[in-house]
Amino acid sequence: MIVHEWSADGTDAEAEGRRLGAAWAPQLHAAVASYRTLFEQSGVDAGTVGEIARECGEATEQFAPEVAAEFRGIADGSGLDPEAVLLLTSRTEVLARMTPSMECSTIVHVPAADAAPRTLQTWDWHETLSNETLVRRWRTSTGTRVAAFCEFGQPAKIGVNDRGLGVHFNILHHRSDGSRVGVPVHVLSRMILDRASTLDEAAALARAVPLAASSVLTVVVQGAAAAIEVTPDGVAVLPVGAGDTLAHTNHFLDAHLAAGEYSPYETTSVPRFECLVDNAALARIIAPRERARAFGAVSGPGISVRARAEQPEHLRWETKLTVAIDVDAAALEFAAGAPADVDSLPWRRFAAF
Repeated sequence: MIVHEWSADGTDAEAEGRRLGAAWAPQLHAAVASYRTLFEQSGVDAGTVGEIARECGEATEQFAPEVAAEFRGIADGSGLDPEAVLLLTSRTEVLARMTPSMECSTIVHVPAADAAPRTLQTWDWHETLSNETLVRRWRTSTGTRVAAFCEFGQPAKIGVNDRGLGVHFNILHHRSDGSRVGVPVHVLSRMILDRASTLDEAAALARAVPLAASSVLTVVVQGAAAAIEVTPDGVAVLPVGAGDTLAHTNHFLDAHLAAGEYSPYETTSVPRFECLVDNAALARIIAPRERARAFGAVSGPGISVRARAEQPEHLRWETKLTVAIDVDAAALEFAAGAPADVDSLPWRRFAAF
């Protein structure tokens, strides 16, 4: 996977979206084509895709107008139809109704009340999709500086701001997915990165918006962390403090939300979670690359997901990114591949300023 870099010049969301759209038009058009193919393979008709994209756009306009302005700019700059841009940011909401996906393992250790959490996440996604992605930095109209990783057309996924708050991101599946119109989960991540500086503020944002799909946003700040599990049916916050370690994969940890779990496919979520818990001491390693290398060296399947050739194309997942968050320096550290491959990959650092 190729991870490109992009920096905003100013704080006008629509103008910056136009710049981004013009600069990355080929990647944006390719992403739309790839997702349309995935939706077709997954049995989602074009009419349903369009309806969900429009609904997500309306919800974004209501609750995050600055993000909606960026989407308009991206469409204008890239020459894409605005609905196609919305399709990219609402891909989770489209797939949640028809074909749930597996992705991501996250672990966070909080060494002390006055120390930054030590984090690590794998991003696991479809083998044939998003083989070009983006780390981008921007400044909000209120002056907050943000760095985030995302797929083309998404406003944010995994990121950190200069207020000392970071967000990891794992997909979840709940029986309430698709039961209401809502803000895309990737827009919620952007809202938290743009607006929040505390766990309470992040949780309040998650509770304040309607959602159409489920995810867990593991939010980290100095001396604390919390897994914020979100569904159309409700939100659960699972906090940890100094000396604790928090692991999350792709099943609910909150007992109430877990009762609505939905997983039609064989999933590796539980064994990946057990791998994280059984090897939780590795999360204490200070250097992010060494932390990643240690998890990559765990015997057995571990958390490095490999595509299985015997599966249909739209059901092949692989680890595309290994990433850690540094809240002290508002930076991401990452390699474009699995923890097991870190030794052979460039290890990169990307800061919000």
